[in-house]
Amino acid sequence: MAATYNQLPSVISERPGFARRAARAIAHDWLALFGLVIIAVVVVAALIGPLLAPSPGDGAGVINVDERMLPPSLAYPFGTDWLGRDMLTRVILGARIALQVSLIVVGLAILIGVPLGAIAGYRRGWLDGLIMRITDLFLAFPPLLLAMAIVAALGPGLQNATLALVVSWWPWYARLARGLAVSLREWPFVDASRAMGIRESSIILRHIVPNSLGPIVVQATIDIGTVILAAGGLAFIGLGARPPAPDWGLMVAEGRQYILEQWWLSTFPGLAIFFTVLAFNLVGDLLLRLLDPRQED
Repeated sequence: MAATYNQLPSVISERPGFARRAARAIAHDWLALFGLVIIAVVVVAALIGPLLAPSPGDGAGVINVDERMLPPSLAYPFGTDWLGRDMLTRVILGARIALQVSLIVVGLAILIGVPLGAIAGYRRGWLDGLIMRITDLFLAFPPLLLAMAIVAALGPGLQNATLALVVSWWPWYARLARGLAVSLREWPFVDASRAMGIRESSIILRHIVPNSLGPIVVQATIDIGTVILAAGGLAFIGLGARPPAPDWGLMVAEGRQYILEQWWLSTFPGLAIFFTVLAFNLVGDLLLRLLDPRQED
């Protein structure tokens, strides 16, 4: 079948048995299955964390002096911290912060970047040059470094860190959408729409953007994990979530001074970040193989 990667939604609808292909791919790829299981666990923890956590109050900073610095045990599988808070509880509750920040950042980055990139790629000319030069201005800075500079100017905090990451992330989607739009604007179905007198805004919204969603979905899946890592990095250096928030990056930072003796303080939240980021990358790779029409059935 003659198709390109830029026509993914149309290709998906045309290729029979997509759900069967997905199930078969998952069944034969234990890494993808592992990633899906980890994501499911994180999502459940984010949705009903207070119901699953052994001591929900510990997520809000409740102090238990008599139980401070206890190693992992049956009573406290992840141990307790220097304030006697249950680490398992705080890791579970941290899933909500991690997913909330990453979904907001990636969602807003898509809402800002994709329309701008689609307009630039379809219209070309001076408007394309203007949008892309502004995009290049943001891309000239490493995303995390730009986010650090923005948070440093606005002040530390979870909301400012989220805003800074949005500003750092949208240009990548603008660049991706622009490249897809440049290719799609030459396809016959777009030429037919222009010949029928359909407005440019309708062509962009009804044809260009929908047919660009495949690569964008793949990129967004991977970026959710990357944003979790970036947000954790901001919290680690004191520019993200503030105490007593059960943020994974903040917990790693708070436990680093005890790492040689109370290793569990940084290890378990660090593992939560590691496995969550790994899971989204594995699922992103699975989606790439499923949505790419060049892949063999």
